[in-house]
Amino acid sequence: MDVHRCKQTKEKEAASDGAGPVPNRQPDLTGMQLMTGTQRKGLRFFLATPAATEALGKLLGSLARNGDVFCLSGDLGAGKTLLSKGAAVSLGAREEDVTSPTFSLMNVYNGISMEIRHFDLYRLNSPEELTDIGFYEYAGGDGVTLIEWADLFTSELPPEYLQITLELAPAGRQAELFPVGPRYEALCEEVLRYVDSGIGHSH
Repeated sequence: MDVHRCKQTKEKEAASDGAGPVPNRQPDLTGMQLMTGTQRKGLRFFLATPAATEALGKLLGSLARNGDVFCLSGDLGAGKTLLSKGAAVSLGAREEDVTSPTFSLMNVYNGISMEIRHFDLYRLNSPEELTDIGFYEYAGGDGVTLIEWADLFTSELPPEYLQITLELAPAGRQAELFPVGPRYEALCEEVLRYVDSGIGHSH
C-alpha cells in the first residue's frame, strides 16, 4: 500500500476530558449561513467562499474526538479536500502536508494529540481493494478518519459516522451534515450551538 505519511514534532496537548486536542482558536465562520428547512437531525449550510468551506472543516476538527469518522461525498470540485484540509489543520496537521490522497489512497498526518487518516476511495472498484489499503483496520480506530468519496462504498463504512455532502451552488457551495449514530447527533448539536449565535440563517 502506498501511504503518504507526514510527520512533525509538535508537542502533544489534549483536553482534560479526553475529548481530543485543545483548539488553538475557533475558526472565523464568515461566509457561512445556516439554512432553514433542513431534515431532522441534519444541518445544511451555504458556504459563500472557499475559506468558509475550510472553516467548516476547522470547526468540525476542533470538535472531533478520538475515533471519529467523517465521510465526505460530492462531485469533483465540490470541496471535499478543502473541508478535509480544514479539519486536519485544526487537529494540528501542517497545512502544506494536507493534499488529496487520490493516488496514494491514504495520507496520514500527525496532529497535536492524535493521528489523522485521510482516505480517497475514488479510484477503488471493490471491497477487496479496501482491505488492501488497510481501510477496515484504520477507519474508526484510534485518531480521526476522513473519507472522501465515501458514498462509493456505503455498505463498507463503520456503523457510526458523520456524513458530509457537498455540492456546488450559485455563488458558492452547500454542505449538509447528517449524523449516523448518537455520537454524531451530539456533534451536530455542538456545531449548531457554536454557529447559531454567530452566523445568519438563510430562508
